[in-house]
Amino acid sequence: MTALSKKILLSVICLIVFSHLSSRLQAVEEVRYPAESFAKLDTFEALNLEDADKLFLKKDYKGAYAAYKAYSLEFARSPALGYVLLRMGRCLHLLDKRNHAIRSYREVVDYFPDDVPYAAAALYFMGKCHEQNGEDAKQVAVWAELVKDDEYVLQPNSGSALTFLGKAMEKLEKFDDAAEYHWRTAVAFAKSNERAAQSARASVFHHYVRRKPNHDKLKEFFIATNAFGDRQGKGANPQEDPRYWKTALDYALGAKDNPEDVSRYWTSKMGDSFAEHDELRIKLFNLQRVYENDKVAWGAKMDKQFGLTPPTLRRVYDWIGHYNWDQELELAFAMKHGGPLVAGAKPNERTLVIERMRWNRNKFYEKWILPTARALKREEKIWLMNRLRHPCGLHAEAQSVIRMVNVSGMSDEELKDMGTFAAYYLTENEVLAYFAKIANKSFAGKARFDYFIGKSHQNRPFKEKALAEVPSLKKIPDYAGPELSWKEGTLLQELGRYAEAIKSYRAANKQPHSTWAIADCLVGLKQFGKAVELLRELENSVGAFAPVACLKICNVYRTSGDKGKEIGQLRLVLRRHPKSKESSEAHQRLETYGVRLTGGEGEAEE
Repeated sequence: MTALSKKILLSVICLIVFSHLSSRLQAVEEVRYPAESFAKLDTFEALNLEDADKLFLKKDYKGAYAAYKAYSLEFARSPALGYVLLRMGRCLHLLDKRNHAIRSYREVVDYFPDDVPYAAAALYFMGKCHEQNGEDAKQVAVWAELVKDDEYVLQPNSGSALTFLGKAMEKLEKFDDAAEYHWRTAVAFAKSNERAAQSARASVFHHYVRRKPNHDKLKEFFIATNAFGDRQGKGANPQEDPRYWKTALDYALGAKDNPEDVSRYWTSKMGDSFAEHDELRIKLFNLQRVYENDKVAWGAKMDKQFGLTPPTLRRVYDWIGHYNWDQELELAFAMKHGGPLVAGAKPNERTLVIERMRWNRNKFYEKWILPTARALKREEKIWLMNRLRHPCGLHAEAQSVIRMVNVSGMSDEELKDMGTFAAYYLTENEVLAYFAKIANKSFAGKARFDYFIGKSHQNRPFKEKALAEVPSLKKIPDYAGPELSWKEGTLLQELGRYAEAIKSYRAANKQPHSTWAIADCLVGLKQFGKAVELLRELENSVGAFAPVACLKICNVYRTSGDKGKEIGQLRLVLRRHPKSKESSEAHQRLETYGVRLTGGEGEAEE
């Protein structure tokens, strides 16, 4: 990369304000004197330098400056002098004596240019001083000086300067210059800062692929960045490297400005290359579609490309996603290339095409899968009906397949699974018919119970039917226990049978949830005092749930219609549990009631 011309720099001075970009720069990285170099210093040099560094690290910049100054006078020939001058500049800089700091930084650059870490850092911090002084043009000039040096640009803080300059040139619409700065960033930080390099590469791609298409420059960039940062290594000939074309075509496809011109340019550059490379040819066809706007022509090209390789269902699956943008093309491709392969496919491949399709899945099923479904083995039908439900979403088709399955000789577990699946589609009687065939009656009862529970949401008859199964299940050790009691309590509560529900919740003994549920049942029985008493016991005994219990008491009072006690309890929540989320809710409710809070916890007035 060549340095910016004086003419460009002058235009920068006149046109740009950079202060708004400063927040985007990377965090400052202080330069430290290397341990191996420190070990080589004279004993007195080392002690004095160590003392100065300690003051700097303590942020005693005034004291540190004096110590570094004394060091520079006493040890004028020290190999650490470049570092010391840099630190003197940093002390002045951090004391907001920026003009003095600039002079100190310039001394580092002028007298110790070969001490790369210190000279590069000095130029960077000099630019920061100019930025803070509002001297935008000087900042640009200094940082341009920093990044034009091949060694300086590799130093930690230089990435910020490169990023700044690149964005500054973009702001000026000096896009060629911006691209050069991003180019240098991508090369310089390819190994040390992949994130910065990746961002820079994206900016270069945008420029040379979209904004100002340039095949030759992009090839040069490909080589300079070792195949665009690909871990596989260098690309000797970009023209013949699929990695090059994949990146170029992808960025071309994403063009928003002048997409037709961009597409024409890159399709002309690629031409007939990679004739048998499906991925690249498909990208090429998609680019051509941008300016041809002819889906029929696109489909013909795709069809020809697909025909170059023997078809398989897996290959159809991989391809069909490219057709999802158009219903007609997708269906035509699926029917032509996928359909004839279904009959000879493995059972677990029969739905591959449907799973990939976006449109008209049912038509493909009716044409190619349904005619052969009855001939499938039982386990194949079961697999098919499950795949049709999910991920295919063909529910009517899944229902039709389940009716094809012969259940004779099935195990109890298989019959339960069939009934569970049938529950999505078939009538109650049809579902129960599967469970009726289960030999183990206890297992059958549990299957029915689970089925009724699943259907019980806002459906009273199913709640009653689920409850009817409970007594027999309680006699079976495998099913009896807290979980069954809890489900029983829930059903009873939902049916308004609160006294019975309380007994079940007590038997379940799932604390604190049982107490919450029992309190709700007591409220349902209008036994508000007992509910409050129960909740207060929980509040006093279980610290972690105390705020919840305290707020639930408020809810009891609200349900009972006692607004005065509710407000008093809400105040109590604020006093007892000020840092809880329940306190926040109590605060909001008090405001809703027009209660004015005067400051302290619970200091509320109506």
